[in-house]
Amino acid sequence: MLRLSILTLSYRQAFDDGRMDLMRFLDTCRELSVEGVDLHDSAFPAEDRASLLAVKRACLDRSLDIPCIAISNNFARPAEDLAADVQRTKTWIERAALFGAPQVRVFSGKPFTEDDRAASWDRCADALRECAEFGAEVGVVVSLQNHNHNQIAPDGEDVLRLIRQVDHPNLGHVLDTGQYAGSPGASGFADDEQREGHDYLNSIALTAPLATAVRAKLYRIATGREESLDYDTIFQTIRGVRYNGWVSLVYEGRDDPIEVIPLGVRFLREYLPAAST
Repeated sequence: MLRLSILTLSYRQAFDDGRMDLMRFLDTCRELSVEGVDLHDSAFPAEDRASLLAVKRACLDRSLDIPCIAISNNFARPAEDLAADVQRTKTWIERAALFGAPQVRVFSGKPFTEDDRAASWDRCADALRECAEFGAEVGVVVSLQNHNHNQIAPDGEDVLRLIRQVDHPNLGHVLDTGQYAGSPGASGFADDEQREGHDYLNSIALTAPLATAVRAKLYRIATGREESLDYDTIFQTIRGVRYNGWVSLVYEGRDDPIEVIPLGVRFLREYLPAAST
C-alpha cells in the first residue's frame, strides 16, 4: 500500500522566516494525517546523539514513520574535496540507521566546470559505490535521486547508466517526478527552451522499475490540482511497475507552503488508493 510523507524542505520558506521548526513540522504532518516524514539534514537544529534521539521519539509520539533521510551532497566535486563529502554522507547513513530510516537520499553531483564533466562521472560512480557498500554494513540503502540542475545525470538514460556503472545491490533510486530534464524543474519555472528536446515522462518510465522511493513534486497547486506535471500519466506509470512504497510530497512553488501544502496532500491522496491496487 502506498503511503504519503512530506519532506521538510517543502516548508523551506516557513523555516527560513521562523514560522516553522522541526517540531512544528512534525506537528503539522500529524495534523495533515500523513503517515511519514522525510527529514533533510538542514532541518535539524542540532546533530548530537541526544538531539537526534529526541527527534526519533517525537516522530514515534506522533505516529510518524521516517522513510528517508535526505542530504545534499556533490559527488562530482574535484577529487581533492570528494573525501570529505563521502565521509559526511557516511555520517548521515549512520544517523539514518539510528532513526530506523531504510534509506538515505543522495545526489550524483554537479561538476565545477564543464571541462571536468567526463572525469567527474567516474568519481561520482566510485563515491556512490563506496557509500552503498558502507550503507550495506549498517542496513541503510543509499538511493540516488535524479536531479537535472546541470548535474551529471539529467535524464533517465543517464541515471540508468550511472546506476549500472556503480553496480551495487545496495544502491537504490529516489524517483523525483519533477526533476528530470524536460520537466518544469528549477522550482517549476524553467522556460520552454530549457525543456525542449527532453521528455521527462519517458525518463520516469525508464527508471520507475528501480524506484525505492518516489518524490511527488508540486509547483503550482493553489487551484487544488498540480498544474505543471502530468500526474495522471505519472501514477499510471507507477501502477504499471507495481511500485508499493512511499510517496513524498515535495513542494517547490512560490505560494506560502503553510497555505497550499494541505491542498497538495488532498491532491495526492486522490491517486494513492488507485496506485496501491
